[in-house]
Parts: sequence; C-alpha cells; structure tokens
Amino acid sequence: MKSIQLLVLICVCTLSHAQITFNGCHPLFDDQDFNFTYISTDVTGRHIYETIPISGDQSCGGIGVCEFRISWNDSQNRWEFIADDGTGDFSSPFLMYYNTEPSTPNPPSLQLGVWVENVSDTTGLCGGQLTAGNAILTGDVQDFTLGIKNFTNANQVVSIFPNPADDFLNISYDQIPPSGVLIYDISGKMVLKTNKYSNIDVSTFAPGVYFVMITIESQELVGKLIVK
Repeated sequence: MKSIQLLVLICVCTLSHAQITFNGCHPLFDDQDFNFTYISTDVTGRHIYETIPISGDQSCGGIGVCEFRISWNDSQNRWEFIADDGTGDFSSPFLMYYNTEPSTPNPPSLQLGVWVENVSDTTGLCGGQLTAGNAILTGDVQDFTLGIKNFTNANQVVSIFPNPADDFLNISYDQIPPSGVLIYDISGKMVLKTNKYSNIDVSTFAPGVYFVMITIESQELVGKLIVK
C-alpha cells in the first residue's frame, strides 16, 4: 500500500508544470488555451497566477480583453478567476468564476470544490460551473486538500498548521489522534517518520514542497506542506 501511495506522490511531483492551462467559456474567451504563470505568493501562502503579458490589449471574442488572474481572495474566503478590465492592472476586474475550496498553495482543479460562474459579470454566457465537459484546467491545480475524510466509524476532520511552516508543524483532529506521520520530499524520499502529532520539528528541512501522510485507524490521508 505505502509503495503504491509513494508512487502516486512521485507522479504528482512529476506532473507539476509551474503553470496552469485553461480553456473554457468559448462565447466570451474563444476556443483557445490560456497559460497562467506563477507570479508570487500571497500572505496566506497561496500562489498567484496570471496570463502573460498583462498589458490591456490581449483581445478576444465576447469579453474584449482576455487577460486573467487566479488568486485567493482572503476577505471572501475563496479562489477567484478574474479578468482585467483593459487597464492592465486588475484595478477593476471582472469576476468570472470562484471556488470556496481552501486549497493550499495552488487553486483547485475541476475535481475539487466547484468553480461557480459569476453570472453577474458573465451574464450567464459561460454555461454554468466549470466541468470536464466544458473546460480544461490543468497544471498547478490541486485535486485534494488535507481536511475532511470519511472514516469507518465517523467523519474525521484533520488539519495541519501552520502551512507554510518554518519551525514546527502541528496536526489537529476532532476525534481520533493520528498513529503515525510520514513526510516525503518532492522527489518521493521519506524525510521524517514520527508518532508525534504536535510540535513536529521541520526547522532543518530545506524550503520547498513536501507531502504529509497521516495514518488514523489504518487509513491514510495525504496532503501538501510548504516549508519556508
């Protein structure tokens, strides 16, 4: 089981593209791929992606200017897919889609949460929420978050914090404590094995992306950790 899951982790790492590709909402955006590039990381540790360049003159069909950003709106507690209004600075953007799944550090894929069309700005021309049938959203997007998982006897809520971490990592739970914690680096190498679930020392870890595998009652939950 663990060897299979480790292989999954390695595959996930291999598929990381440092960018996001989107195709959808053809009445407004035309049938074309838009490539989003990582720009920066916000104060919550989440990544910001934009199409390049943002110059106010990348024209397309129904919306006029197709220059986009995907970022976390902390005040609204949601990921947002926004379009520039033609100024090149996102000063008064149009909200095209939003997703309330709090994935970290990258935005949700089409399989995680729901990317809801904001009909107030699109006037309903995008065809509703994003699905595999009407859109492509690939690259640095996430199919999972470390959070709620259904166990045999109960719904167990598990979280890791802080994330990003720099010194110590903690795991909180609402019912059953973890019986084991494994941490893998981005190459799939195990860098820590412990039975602790509080004050786990990660201060010696090199900055980067890691995967945390938590065992609770013989079931395993995997999530992404960022070490600063």
